[in-house]
Amino acid sequence: MIETRHLRHLLALAEHRNYARAADALHLTQPALTRSIQALEASLDAQLFDRGRGEVTATAIGHLLLDYARDWALAAQEMVRDVQLAKGAELGALRIGAGPFAGASLVGPAVGRLSRQHPQVRVEIVIAPWQELPERLRARDIDLMLAELSQVQGLDAIEVTALKPHPPLTVCRAGHPLTALATPTLAELLAYPWAGPQMPQALQQRLAQALPPAARPQAGSAQPLRIVCDSAAVLKDVLLQSDAISMMPAFMVAAQLRSGELKAIAGLDLGSVGQFGIARLRGRSRSAPEGAFIELLLALDAQLRAEETVLMQQLAAAAPAGLSPARRKSRRSATAGKPAS
Repeated sequence: MIETRHLRHLLALAEHRNYARAADALHLTQPALTRSIQALEASLDAQLFDRGRGEVTATAIGHLLLDYARDWALAAQEMVRDVQLAKGAELGALRIGAGPFAGASLVGPAVGRLSRQHPQVRVEIVIAPWQELPERLRARDIDLMLAELSQVQGLDAIEVTALKPHPPLTVCRAGHPLTALATPTLAELLAYPWAGPQMPQALQQRLAQALPPAARPQAGSAQPLRIVCDSAAVLKDVLLQSDAISMMPAFMVAAQLRSGELKAIAGLDLGSVGQFGIARLRGRSRSAPEGAFIELLLALDAQLRAEETVLMQQLAAAAPAGLSPARRKSRRSATAGKPAS
């Protein structure tokens, strides 16, 4: 009969790969941990770990048992969680995953509103590359994640609540040569380096297809960016200190556009590149903090979309209808000497 404590000891030893370190993590003596693993091996009549110099590694049978042990640990965690929810107890904790670009820009204000309304709730925000977050969601390391829809739609066991689409804006620093042009041509836009986050494959392909054949990335690389940066704050600093341009959801640059630090310019029409969603495990019970956060995020997203509508109208009204002779001269010289992307 396998006891649950044996499975906990098995998982700890596999994680630390050393009896002394695993025993410390379990608050056991090393001999006690050794006896526990030996008892488990005896009950199964199989060796679970190969002992090396100061380190142990799982055998093939050990890996098989570890898969079951991890499933057991997750099931036990979910059982306790569901019992607390059934009792009506507010768990008081929420773990949210978000990418460092748009996801982080959305999660911060929503968590702030959650904390104001429910200051007793403990929130952990996990900022990580979007490629890692679905697996962390499946492993219950996080309760939900914010993601661009193309990253999570169709993934097994994950349900998505779509947020509103956000219009993209092509932006550059104030005083950039392109700001002298009413409607830059594609060639004029491509004369400057483009900057942005590591994009999902589908969006890379859409951007590459929008370019003329001569300007498309070489075969084997759909990445059209010269400067790749996943941090929105760092990316804005790059724009302010260079002639790079970037395409970002309007809500992410609204403050800089109003202050005049950044300027919107006519760019490539890719449709909506900023539709995000809330992803969570399908069928998993929703805690009170999770429900409150989702409600606040949906309200925030609707508010941002309404503000974007006003901002886009203001930008359209302020856009020049044509080019004066002086600006035509600026247009001819704006890209002079600039290397093509």
